[in-house]
Amino acid sequence: MKKLIAIIIGSIFLFNFILVPAQSDTSSDFDKAKEEEQKLVLELLNLEVERLKTQKSLEDLAIEIENLTVAIQEKSKEIQMVDKDIEKEKEIIKTWFRFLYMDGTNAILSLLLMSQNSSELLHRLIYIDIVTNYFYNKLENLNKLVNYKREEENRLTSQRLQLIEKQKEQIELLKKIDELSLAKSQMLEEIKKKIANYQKIFAMADNLDKMFPSLDYLLSHLSQFPWDTLEYKDLSFSFFSVSASFTDVDVTKMIRSYSDKLKDVTVSFSRESFEIKDDDSYTLKGNFAIEDNKIKLLINSLNIGDIKIGGQLLQKILYGYDTTITIKIPVEGFKLKKVEAEKGYVKFTLEK
Repeated sequence: MKKLIAIIIGSIFLFNFILVPAQSDTSSDFDKAKEEEQKLVLELLNLEVERLKTQKSLEDLAIEIENLTVAIQEKSKEIQMVDKDIEKEKEIIKTWFRFLYMDGTNAILSLLLMSQNSSELLHRLIYIDIVTNYFYNKLENLNKLVNYKREEENRLTSQRLQLIEKQKEQIELLKKIDELSLAKSQMLEEIKKKIANYQKIFAMADNLDKMFPSLDYLLSHLSQFPWDTLEYKDLSFSFFSVSASFTDVDVTKMIRSYSDKLKDVTVSFSRESFEIKDDDSYTLKGNFAIEDNKIKLLINSLNIGDIKIGGQLLQKILYGYDTTITIKIPVEGFKLKKVEAEKGYVKFTLEK
């Protein structure tokens, strides 16, 4: 009969508590959640790889941009130096032209007229032409060098601008990767919570055979425990009332000695409430009332691990159990008037 009750309680519990709809296959949903979790983990791993690659690309771009900046500065310095050389050569040519065609005209003409023969005259003319062409060629080469260096500078500047634009694109890509990674991480957390809920359900289902028989045994024998064997503490009398108390330590010893099935049960009292705990299997919490000169344990919650059960489901689980206890009345003619729980003990007040 007790086994049947435990099975019924377990069925009621699972039917009412499972977080997915009754027609759903919990195991199938759990497998789907695990698959989704694995998929998200792989997506996050892929995003992390992309992020690292993008970060490395940004670092390489930064180095390349820095190198190009240095190269452009060097080209600018080289152009300035060649420009100075061109200015010097221009001054030399100006001096040469002034000597050849202005101030030095008579001297050059005299030099030519002093030629002994036509052959010597030709050689002197050739010399003048060579000197003149030398300066022109040198100036032309310098101009070509400046143009080349400026083209190089423009090419490097254009390349640097392209890299800066690419750097901006990579930064934007990295931002999008981080945003997507954050969204996927949040989704993964939700999946993990869902999986944790499924695992709690499966764990409770696996422990039903152990938990409910133990709970059933406790509730079935609650009113039958030898409460009258408890020794009263702080017993005091007056003409109209009697007060007494017993500790939660004594109650725990009494229940544990009743049966090996209750060897892990611990009872504790706190202000206006009690707690009955069976190791990590379950915890009952409630307070006291008086009913027909007996103490009534009003159970208002049942905890299984981190899960709290109350309301109609708790009433279904507790239905049919007698949770009243009878204590020994130390003086005849007195009746229970008040039950007060404090930390570590419960106090009874009896009156005529």
